[in-house]
Amino acid sequence: MRSQIIKEENPIQYVFISGLLWNDQSMDEMQIIGGDDLWTLAGKASGCICLSSSIGIGRTIKALLSSIEKYKPNMIKVASLLVKRTPRSDGFRPDYAGFEIPNLLVVGYALDYNEYFRDLNHICVINEHGKEKHRV
Repeated sequence: MRSQIIKEENPIQYVFISGLLWNDQSMDEMQIIGGDDLWTLAGKASGCICLSSSIGIGRTIKALLSSIEKYKPNMIKVASLLVKRTPRSDGFRPDYAGFEIPNLLVVGYALDYNEYFRDLNHICVINEHGKEKHRV
């Protein structure tokens, strides 16, 4: 999908973030992998749309939004394919959500567990046996 978006001719700029890493020592410090171009968001009239595959507690997306807000885009919207129902949630809700799901580990359709199951053409819950078999 990414290559298809880039091939289209339009005046939209894209910044792709390949991953977010939390510091092992402190859950308050997040490192954005592939976010070197976030500065291009500064003052953009069209704003910013953050796409997330899944939102659980909300800590990661809120940290990302905090990083983006430093560049003062005119608008920020969040869209997520999945939103997990969890009592640990900090109450964050995306502007657009595909499905609300129980607080279970899901894999498939680009969602992985230790680099496995990403290539499934559907989303499913991984059970304890699957977690144990593919534990690192």
